Amino acid sequence: MSAVSSISNGSQKAYEVWSLLGKGVIKELLNVGLRVLNTIVPKKDNQILFASLPDYSDNAKALYEYVIANQVQQPYDTVWLVNDPEILQVLARNGVTAHIEKSIRGIYTVFRSKYIVVTHNHYCRFKAKNQYLVNLWHGMPLKAMGYADRLETEDALHDIRKGVEAEDILIATSSITKNTLVTSFLIDPRKVVITGQPRNDYLFMNHREPELAELLERDVSGYKTLILYMPTFRVGYGRVEGTAEHLDLLRSECLNRFLQDNNILFVLKLHPYEEQYWLSQESFKESDGNIVVLRSERLTTSLTSIYEVLGEFDILITDYSSIYFDFLLLNRPIIFLPLDLEEYSQTRGFLLEPYDFWTPGPKVATTDALIDEIQRCIADPAYYEQERMTVNNLINGFQDGNSSRRVWEEILSRTKGSDRGGF
Repeated sequence: MSAVSSISNGSQKAYEVWSLLGKGVIKELLNVGLRVLNTIVPKKDNQILFASLPDYSDNAKALYEYVIANQVQQPYDTVWLVNDPEILQVLARNGVTAHIEKSIRGIYTVFRSKYIVVTHNHYCRFKAKNQYLVNLWHGMPLKAMGYADRLETEDALHDIRKGVEAEDILIATSSITKNTLVTSFLIDPRKVVITGQPRNDYLFMNHREPELAELLERDVSGYKTLILYMPTFRVGYGRVEGTAEHLDLLRSECLNRFLQDNNILFVLKLHPYEEQYWLSQESFKESDGNIVVLRSERLTTSLTSIYEVLGEFDILITDYSSIYFDFLLLNRPIIFLPLDLEEYSQTRGFLLEPYDFWTPGPKVATTDALIDEIQRCIADPAYYEQERMTVNNLINGFQDGNSSRRVWEEILSRTKGSDRGGF
């Protein structure tokens, strides 16, 4: 048996035990064992591993596409690890090399990759010293995270500690967001670099109306106004943040009539972690009229990120989701629905306060007020423009379509000539 085969068999047994037991001290010991195996396995100096939640999405997807499009001097072996077998098949049909994360081949791919690019704390527990881990994260924070999050468990904080120890780069969009990330994760500020988010490069590309129409399974060209409503995560995985009544406004007949009378399409995009919860509730009915749900499954199976179609919307409605920081780059109206501001502040909390300053748009709490503000935003797109520009300049230090390039150049500069090998 070859040394590589022996290592592969050993990693399989270790991973099987880890999957079965997976808790406490035993899990830590197994992670140590995996880390030792990871250190032993030779690395491919030009192999870059990508992973994200959801699969093939967000900043990792955007950076991957940039790398593929800009392989000028040297080709790179790029590979994705995913959880969904269906996504694996879709990626294969589109020429993307990928493996199932929780498989022997997936674990061995981690072991062989010199560079790992993620959106969460993937693989931090058994990352080897001779690997380079880039955490692109998945949005700049308004709400509390990590050590600032009142609901965070000790297990989660332990994962964060392991993550900041393993990460070589964590990206931010400005000095302010860099400080919020340092505060949240207690990470060495020297590891946090201001580059902008790769996913926001999509906002500066050509219109993607056909992709949006395909995602929604309807022609969107005939609507006068497109509105996107993206409430933040509240319920699921043993946590309740704020209250669970933030979708009640959508049940209003008055709102539905207004949308129909004014030829407005109202698109609801729920957080992936609580979409299943809401769609399984008997009280939640998806309208077949002017309110439509953009399902996460449609995005993932079509290999499309929400940020690729974000630029097609005229108005964004949210409460505490950081997507409005991205939408600010478009300088379009934003309406805020902080229906449970006090409760949310007391449960999870915020990193940036006061809320009114950091949310540059009208605040509404009733259906009538929401309709009034939609009408005003349509009539005057410059409504709240000065406030938007102020916050945009504080949050988004770079306001262009070159964030992927900056991240890539940062990786190159930090690895060039190092004992890690470099690209």
